[in-house]
Amino acid sequence: MPTLSIKCPNCGGGLQFDPDSQKSKCEYCLSEFTPEDLAAYEQAQAEKKAAGETGQPGQSEQSDQSEQSDQSDQSDRQLVTYICNSCGAEVVTEATTSATFCYYCHNPVLLTERLTGAFKPDKIIPFALDKEKAIQTFLKWAKKRRFVPPGFYSASQLEKITGLYIPYWMADFRADVDYAGKGVNLRVWYAGNMEYTEHKEFTIQRQGSIDIDHVHEVAIRKIDKALIDSITPYDEMQAVDFSMPYLSGFFAEKYDIQKEEAKLVIEEKTRRYANMLMQESIGTYNKVTMERSNMNLAVKDWHYTLLPTWILTYQYRGKTYVYAVNGQNGKTNGELPVDKRKLSLASGVIAACLFVLALLGGLWIW
Repeated sequence: MPTLSIKCPNCGGGLQFDPDSQKSKCEYCLSEFTPEDLAAYEQAQAEKKAAGETGQPGQSEQSDQSEQSDQSDQSDRQLVTYICNSCGAEVVTEATTSATFCYYCHNPVLLTERLTGAFKPDKIIPFALDKEKAIQTFLKWAKKRRFVPPGFYSASQLEKITGLYIPYWMADFRADVDYAGKGVNLRVWYAGNMEYTEHKEFTIQRQGSIDIDHVHEVAIRKIDKALIDSITPYDEMQAVDFSMPYLSGFFAEKYDIQKEEAKLVIEEKTRRYANMLMQESIGTYNKVTMERSNMNLAVKDWHYTLLPTWILTYQYRGKTYVYAVNGQNGKTNGELPVDKRKLSLASGVIAACLFVLALLGGLWIW
């Protein structure tokens, strides 16, 4: 399978995307490059190669080693192999993985076959939190909860946190609406022995178009959708055009949920949101009778988008706990384990305190 490693133009070392500077950084010579810098460098190298000149050490290396013939249908399998173009090791990865690390030399590797054609993302929101900030954010959230096992906060446990780009289908819609009806407000009051009722009727009419952009739905099945949805929203206005260097140093997945399947879910989300906007514009009445409530949705544009997430797992008493941290804004969620010994101890202390208070109260009464 073709692979690609983003190399430093100055020394040939591996580049990794740095969320703090929003640039690709070389861990050897500490050079930094924007995606535009790397694109210009690749263009210059391509022109030199076309002119018959040799490439420089920093040129991105791409390998296209042939694999066994029985792997020709590997894109449909759960596990596939690729050859690391830095150390030559054969590494096994899942069929949906598009960016990973070599398990042997730890070189960031992009699986280009899964990032081209229909699988090439249109947009990406780059990581804004690096690993250290993600851990700090997670700890700040977790330490607000009590009775968590001590090992949960160990350095070896926190080191497992992984930066992952999750695939989403994202769409922009125009909703054409035609609402008409009647709103009624009633006011009742008393004066002496008389009861008065004021009845007011209002004509409700709403016609026009509403632009609803950046409605998205996760595009991979193996992710816990409820967990991932719990760390939204993202600021989709920060999405940029996809470029390979953003993936270097992180894991990434490609979609296995087709656009047509996700479209039904996205349209329903859009319809609910448009209806909510219409209800807000109508206001509050004692009674509302709608004569027309027509809505026609039209897709303006589709974007296959990668969104940044930090994922951490924890094994405790035979159960796997998974946590997610929004890689853009730090929103965190997940189910925390409970140390029953801590809980029992705390319950015992509370019970003892209540017993002492009750005993002292009894003595005081007598």
